[in-house]
Amino acid sequence: MDSRETLCENPVIITDRDAWKEINLKDAGTIEVEIGFGSGEYLLRRASEYPERLFIGIEKKPGMITEVSKRVASHNLNNIRLLESCAKDAFADLFPANSISRVYSLFPDPWPKRKHLHYRLFSSEYLRLLNNRLIFGSEALIVTDSEDYCNWMLKQLPDTGFEVENSIIPPQFDTRFERKWLEQNFNTFFRILLKKARHIET
Repeated sequence: MDSRETLCENPVIITDRDAWKEINLKDAGTIEVEIGFGSGEYLLRRASEYPERLFIGIEKKPGMITEVSKRVASHNLNNIRLLESCAKDAFADLFPANSISRVYSLFPDPWPKRKHLHYRLFSSEYLRLLNNRLIFGSEALIVTDSEDYCNWMLKQLPDTGFEVENSIIPPQFDTRFERKWLEQNFNTFFRILLKKARHIET
């Protein structure tokens, strides 16, 4: 059985709009979204700590989705759904305004080459969309190993409706990418915490 067949048969995994429609966001209560959940460590920990919340993980790679879905099953977690999509499309097409309580993205791809900058997430346009989807007063957490990417994101933030906190933090998430950087002697990371202070219409 290939990964595509596994995706279609696994109830944890959202593969199409019909499956998405089965999730009643209005009745779901507190919704947390992780963008690019990788190996799923942080997503599973959050879902275990807050069983009353709904957790939606967004990832583009089917293989990662399949592997994490197995871990979800082994932990007997029924409050996680995994969505195969890019974050821009998911937020634009699937989530209504004022529907999400918390968003986090740990170690997103910094796309360091200048010719690839247009691939970076958290552009000003995307941040305005993210603002629109978040509930007033809720937060988005972004952690990166790239100081250049951090500085670029900070420049995108004016007029996006967020209050901003940025700081340098020690390792604390125990994800695959964090462990990778620790092995290369990266001992500090860049944290951006965004709090929705003003609603942006999109």
